[in-house]
Amino acid sequence: MSHLNAPSRRKPGRLLAALVISAGLIGVACGSDDTSSKTTDATSPASETTGPGTDETTPVVETTAAPPTTAAGEVPVPGGKVVMGIEADTSSPWRPSEMVCAIACYQVIRNIYDSLAMANDAGSWSPYLAEAITPNDDYTVWSITAREGVTFHDGTPFDGAAIVENISRAKAGILTGNALRPVETIEVDAADPMTAVLTMNTSWAAFPFTLAGQAGMQASPTWLAASDTDDTLKSQPVGTGPFVYADYRPGEVFSMTKNPDYWNAPYPYLDAIEFRPIADGLNRRDALKSGTVDLIHTTNAESILEFRDNPDEYPMVEISNNAETAYTLLHVTQEGSPLTDVRIRCALAWATDEQLLIDTIGGGLNQIAYGPFSPTQVGYLESTGFPEAQDMAKAQELIAEYKAEFPGPLSLSLATTTDQTNLTIAQQQQQWWTEAGIDEVTIDQIDQANYIVTALFGNFQVFQWRNHGGFDLDQQYIWWHSKAAPPVGELALNFGRIRDPQLDALLDENRASTDPARKKEIAEEVNRLFGTQCYDIWGSYSIWGIASKPSVHGLSLIPLPDGTNAPFGAGISGTFYPMTLWVEQ
Repeated sequence: MSHLNAPSRRKPGRLLAALVISAGLIGVACGSDDTSSKTTDATSPASETTGPGTDETTPVVETTAAPPTTAAGEVPVPGGKVVMGIEADTSSPWRPSEMVCAIACYQVIRNIYDSLAMANDAGSWSPYLAEAITPNDDYTVWSITAREGVTFHDGTPFDGAAIVENISRAKAGILTGNALRPVETIEVDAADPMTAVLTMNTSWAAFPFTLAGQAGMQASPTWLAASDTDDTLKSQPVGTGPFVYADYRPGEVFSMTKNPDYWNAPYPYLDAIEFRPIADGLNRRDALKSGTVDLIHTTNAESILEFRDNPDEYPMVEISNNAETAYTLLHVTQEGSPLTDVRIRCALAWATDEQLLIDTIGGGLNQIAYGPFSPTQVGYLESTGFPEAQDMAKAQELIAEYKAEFPGPLSLSLATTTDQTNLTIAQQQQQWWTEAGIDEVTIDQIDQANYIVTALFGNFQVFQWRNHGGFDLDQQYIWWHSKAAPPVGELALNFGRIRDPQLDALLDENRASTDPARKKEIAEEVNRLFGTQCYDIWGSYSIWGIASKPSVHGLSLIPLPDGTNAPFGAGISGTFYPMTLWVEQ
């Protein structure tokens, strides 16, 4: 059954009916460590594929250099510069353990830092900067061996000590420490200075997926030590990646130049690349059309549909599979909030007509979501128990029942970005929820650079959001487990502060499991739990477009040293690796 044309029981709302629609439906970027995606032009990762990290086979890693990656008949031309428009700047230091990293952050920084592992197109993981990543029999001890002959941009050698330094800092990081909570000890192997050994307090079969994200990025220990005493250096990152830091001006530009000694030859092809934050999706589209930038990433439906209609003028690769879900995030355990009651949460869901938003604002582009997992992810279900069409009478009944038990006015605060499309969506939600019986719904607009910080501290009730791509349920552990839900005012990756013992038990079981069949069952149980508890108001599955000028070539998958390919972004939705790009001279 497809939900592309799910029925709505309401006519278009007063606000939307009065608008001349010129905006696309987009979600809001969140700071996900390991969100994943895939192009519509490539082979889809199998949702139940076994492989390193999902079965008991220790990976055998070859270290041959990756061949050129480009369309058939095209020969990459080295040189040139590309300017890319991205959706936001990053309001934090550029050190791996301190970055408050949303989609645009990853698009920028993964050109400076290599990660120890990458997600691959088999639905599993592969070593990348690491030569090998191997577990013991019960997945409680992992050995990570540094790739021979690699140096950081400042000449510091990459070895076991560098891995220990970076993972130790990540373990101590306020945010990254949540991802590495099971790690107990990190030390250089006494028998091999190129290898770091990590011991866990539990079996963690999917651990290398964490090394494919922020917690696995490797920065120069020399630079890290220097930046400990000089804050100005924190915005001048030093890694092993295909590009070298050149300049960073917050809110304006992040520029970098080619690393001529990059270990993964023949990359990169470009001499330089520059990233410019343009928060509004339509303004970003217009920057490409005017020639101000050479390429952009976007989830703006109007932009994607326009580029689809003009493939010769604006070539575009679409990324959708294993991708994130756009939704409305609820803070569900805040003392005194009505959102602690499942009746209010589900009432908001019943009052919302998501298909109307998709059809009217989004041009019918996206598929409606009834849970966090997109159709190619493990755990996807066509029906989860979540409301599948608007029923205002049901919403009003639930809110009236709550008010009878807890008399008094009900108020909610809804946060969105400064993007005009997101504001339009928020205004329609405000209208629906007021009609359902919420006495006051206020809208707070927050600039994109500070948006994720607000969520991290828990200073919200309702938040437009986008997250939960990935290959393995374990990649959602940090977003949903109660261990990642400290009190308001403390940084948390479980943004909604969900504290559900049943959900915790399922996530813990999945973390230790290597049985694909059982892991699928667990993920489906999680999906149903989210459906019946209405912990979030699900929207639609995101589609990203990477559009460019015709002169930009080479947007493609990256061959990995073990013979697999890294999908676009290698697990981070809406991103790709510019190391494969080349331009006509």
